[in-house]
This record gives sequence, structure tokens and C-alpha cells, in this order.
Amino acid sequence: MRISRFIVVAFALLAGVAGCVTCGDHREPSKHYIPAGYVGWVRVEYGVAGAPSIPSDWFGPWEHFTYPPSGLLQTSSYLYQGGATMEFYYYSDDHLTPLPENMNHGGVISWCVRRPDGSRLEREFLTFFIGAKEVYEKHKHELEQLRKGDCEYVIKSLDDLPKVRNISADLNDALAGLKDFGRH
Repeated sequence: MRISRFIVVAFALLAGVAGCVTCGDHREPSKHYIPAGYVGWVRVEYGVAGAPSIPSDWFGPWEHFTYPPSGLLQTSSYLYQGGATMEFYYYSDDHLTPLPENMNHGGVISWCVRRPDGSRLEREFLTFFIGAKEVYEKHKHELEQLRKGDCEYVIKSLDDLPKVRNISADLNDALAGLKDFGRH
């Protein structure tokens, strides 16, 4: 009986310590799952009432961000301070493909953004661009026009951020148009 009680207490302590491996007030490493073929700005908005929390590994430090086809992920989770490793994947059904490093470009985190009066925005966020460098170069002005300095952006509301949407359909239409143009 005494051994059983010891095992239960030891397991409870171990579970508590393991559960606190990822507790605290700092960002955890994260894996971001983007819909296969998505090209464009994506954004995660934190602290959204009624939205699901970001799932994380029970024993590991990884948080798992699965973006919907729209590219906008809303979560009730809190955005903690600090830097953390981020990995990116394209997903489709049950298949994951690591995103090449040259497919993730320019972005901003809400800590660097203020309203013109210096106040913070209504919610914390992280936004970045997924796509080939050549495509990003055509869209980076959407964020850069808001930059006032190093980690200093000024906007009136979240609506001023680059529009979150999958532009791959636009790119495919443009390529199809070029093919049609060549036939005439």
C-alpha cells in the first residue's frame, strides 16, 4: 500500500513537472501548417474570445498552428514574449511537406505595431508572407509602407495590415492568360 501511494505521488509530481516544461511566460517553438499551394500573407490573431486554443505537445515544447484555407488563424491563446524557433509545412489531407526556407518572407509581430496615437492595437498578432521570393518582392510593399523604423510600424487598425488571402489562384489565372496570349 505504501509503495502504491509512493508511485501515485511520484507520478503526480512527474506529471506536474512535465506539464510545466512548457509553462511560463515565453514563446514556445512552433510548427506552422499552411494549406498546400498557399501563396500570400497569413496571420494568426491571439486572444480571440471563443476561438480554440493552440494545441501543443504534452511532453514537448512545440505549439501547432494549423491555418485554414483563408490564411487567417484566430486563437484564444496568448502571444507570449520572446523569440522562438518556427518551422513551416504545407499540408494536404494527411500529408506534410516541409516548406523550403526561401518560401517564408517578411513579417511583423504586434509588439512592433502601434496606432498613430502610440496606443496598441485591439489584439496581438503575427503576420508573414508565404511564397517564392519573386512573388514576395511584388507584395512586400503592402507591409513595408507601414514601416517607420526598425520594429516600428504604424497602422490605425488590423484592417491596414496586408490582406490575408491565397493569391495562388490569381497567379494561376495570370499564367493561364499568358499561355492563351501565346496562342493568338
